[in-house]
Amino acid sequence: MTWNGVQFDLHSVIPWWAMLIYFLIIAALLVYGWRKHVLYNLRTVDFVYMGLLAALLVIYNFFISPLIPRFSTVTSFFYYPIIGETFILFLVAALIGKPGSVMIMMFIYTLLSDIFHYGFGGEPFWFIYEVTAYAALIDMWLLLRGKYMGTPYQRFFGGAATATAGGKPANVRKIPYFYLVDGAVVGFVTSIAYNFWYQGFWATFVEGYSYTTNYVLVTTATNGIMGIIVGIILAPLVYYIKSVVVGKV
Repeated sequence: MTWNGVQFDLHSVIPWWAMLIYFLIIAALLVYGWRKHVLYNLRTVDFVYMGLLAALLVIYNFFISPLIPRFSTVTSFFYYPIIGETFILFLVAALIGKPGSVMIMMFIYTLLSDIFHYGFGGEPFWFIYEVTAYAALIDMWLLLRGKYMGTPYQRFFGGAATATAGGKPANVRKIPYFYLVDGAVVGFVTSIAYNFWYQGFWATFVEGYSYTTNYVLVTTATNGIMGIIVGIILAPLVYYIKSVVVGKV
C-alpha cells in the first residue's frame, strides 16, 4: 500500500513502537514548554528571526551546500556540509531562546523546501521528520536553558528569582564558557539526525530504503562525535552574534 509516495514500510532499524514512545515523550514535554514559555511570549521579532533563518537554510542546503567539495573518504564518516545547518539551528535557538521556536522554524523551512524544491510527495511525514529529528531535542534543551541559550549564564531552579545588584536574578549564575555545552548539544543533535532518524526509520517507512543496524549505529556515532566538536567550535561565534544582536541577556 502506498499513498502520496509513502511506502509505509515498518522493517526499519528503529521499531515503530520506539518512535511512538519518542513522540509521546517530546509531545508531553513540549506542550508544557509551549504553554509556559511560547504561546503568550512569542514576539514579532521572533517570527522575523524564524522566517529569515528558515529562508537562509533553504539557500544554504539547496544552493551553497551542493557546491562544497565532497570527498567520499570524509563524508562517509562525517557529512561536513551539515556545519552550516548546525550554525543556523544554533542561531535560532540562541536568538529566540523559547522552547518550540526551533520546531516552528523547521516547519517553515520544510514548507519552503517543498514549494521551491522537493514538491509535496511523501508528506506529511517529511514535516514530522524535520521537526522531530532536528528541532525537537534542541527545543527540549531550551526548556532548561531558555533565554540564556548561547551565553555563559545558567538558571538554577532552587534559587530565588529576585534581582541582584548586578542586574541578574539571584537564581542565575555565570559559568565560564557554558555556551560550549550548548554548542555540543546542538552539534550532536543536528549531526545525528540524518543517520539515526532518517536512515534508522524514515527512509524505510516513507521511501522503502533499507539500512543495516551496524551501518546506522557506526555512522551515527562518528557523525555525533564530530558534531559535538563542530558545535563547540561554533559556540563562540553564536555567543558573539547574540551579544551584538540581542545585547546582554
